[in-house]
Amino acid sequence: MKNRLFRRRLKRTTFGKLFEKAMAAVIVITLLFAVVLNYGIEYFMCRQAFSQQSSLENQLSTSVQYKEDKYDKIGGRLNIASLEMGTWTYYLNTYGFEESFTVPFLGHIASDSDREGIAVSALIDGNGNVMISNAAKIWCVLKTDNNPSNNKWLCYDPEGADLPELRQLIDHALDVRYSEHRMLSFDILSAYVDISGHRIIPHTVRVYYKKSDKRYADLNEVIFDDEVIALYEDTEINTEGINLSGYEFMDFQGNKKYGDDGPETYPSCGFENVWGVEKEKVDKAVSEKYKSGGPDYDDQFDNTIKNGNASYLTVTYNDEKCTLFTYFKVFVWNKSVKRMYIILTGMFFLIMAFIAFLRCWAKNTKNQSQYAFEDYQRALTNNLAHDIKTPLAVIGGYAENLIEMRKEVGSEKELKYLSSIMKNVAYTDDMIAKTLELSATEQIKNPNKTKVDIKALAEKLTEKYTTALEEKSIELTVEGGGEVSADEDMLSAAVENLISNAVKYTREGGSIIITADRKRLSVVNDTAENVDTKDLLMPFVKGDKGRSDKNSHGLGLAIAAAAAERNGFRLKVDCKDKRFTAVIEF
Repeated sequence: MKNRLFRRRLKRTTFGKLFEKAMAAVIVITLLFAVVLNYGIEYFMCRQAFSQQSSLENQLSTSVQYKEDKYDKIGGRLNIASLEMGTWTYYLNTYGFEESFTVPFLGHIASDSDREGIAVSALIDGNGNVMISNAAKIWCVLKTDNNPSNNKWLCYDPEGADLPELRQLIDHALDVRYSEHRMLSFDILSAYVDISGHRIIPHTVRVYYKKSDKRYADLNEVIFDDEVIALYEDTEINTEGINLSGYEFMDFQGNKKYGDDGPETYPSCGFENVWGVEKEKVDKAVSEKYKSGGPDYDDQFDNTIKNGNASYLTVTYNDEKCTLFTYFKVFVWNKSVKRMYIILTGMFFLIMAFIAFLRCWAKNTKNQSQYAFEDYQRALTNNLAHDIKTPLAVIGGYAENLIEMRKEVGSEKELKYLSSIMKNVAYTDDMIAKTLELSATEQIKNPNKTKVDIKALAEKLTEKYTTALEEKSIELTVEGGGEVSADEDMLSAAVENLISNAVKYTREGGSIIITADRKRLSVVNDTAENVDTKDLLMPFVKGDKGRSDKNSHGLGLAIAAAAAERNGFRLKVDCKDKRFTAVIEF
């Protein structure tokens, strides 16, 4: 019961100070979250890219070695692999544990819509020559009749017929894909076609432009929208100097009237598109990352794929060993990822700040109730102490008068009782004075701090105990030196209570050592036995049986602790090997 009533009172604080400390913790936690999120984003983006690179490698390996073109729709295994390289060589990051997981409000990041990302694939023969790759090409489907089995995939490869206008068209298609996140819409109106070789050289091209500045979230949005695609421009390709032997000129304009829903005429050309990446990316990856001599790599995944991951797989094409080379380099911190990173970190900070606000508000409400109870308890103690002093003084006065009246005629037993009354009155009066001193010390809010020579203060306070030290043959020494900023009166009260406590409970022939410097003041004294220091700084708590006599109130250390606390210091006590130590930490 006493422990609950007189437990140590914590230093009072305000909601502002509580929230300030809580926000410091929130900032630190948010920084840790930001670091973990940074690593997590990089890890999962690269993890997915690595998984997709491995999957691509397996698919291309199957195409190069085993796929059959039964109806000669694409032009054999090499053309099939070339088409698949152009359409499948990319990474798609959706920030999740599974590829089906997406972050709806942020969409996804893919190498085919991010100029900084690199996804390259190539089939390289034994001499180091690139046979096919995912360098950008124009692909389309030629229909000669209404039988789908007769449809042919045709390809324009700038390496076979380098035409500036078509180079420009391919570059423009890549720019649109990177900057606007959509596929460029264009029609081939006429072309030179080599059906057996599955090659096409466009002659006239119609390019459609956007009517507005609308941006697309990804490449899968519908692009043939009258409100979006409304303007077009026809360009005739200059094929002068190009060997057109084996090519047949075909006109497809009958099916290229914008908005025409009439019957299809043949031959027709459709599904025109540019697939692949800049040839410069392919050439650079092959020249810098390809290692001739076969696979000598370690494909164990880590997030270093953001710095580039080259993979090599030996395949067989027409009984010749070739190397299937893939190279992925994930560009993690593009604008979309940065935006996501800032949004998530900001949301985490706001949530943590809100939680900190609620906790501080709840704690401040609880503190205010505790402070009100402490004020009531202190007022009650002060009032009781003042009310007790008057009747106590009357009792003491009556007892003193009785002693004077009866000292000649009273019996020994009678005088003994009167003497005991006087001693207990003096003890109780001293306890009330100490209680009022403790209460007054705890109510001080703005101490008057000055520079105090801590060693000189200790030496001055020990002078009054010279007689007591000599009577018990106690050796006292004061060591160290230095100044500290403190309220001298309160610091004197704290140090004097420590010295008084040490003198009172040091065994005869023992020693007291006072050490003072700018960081702490310690008082160490020898005791007759070890002292239990638990709760010793609380009012009315005594450490052992020896402290249960009438020489102790159990208030000295409590007053010292309160005086130290009001100066912004802290008092600690400990007892080991019959040596009691009290330390004021400045």
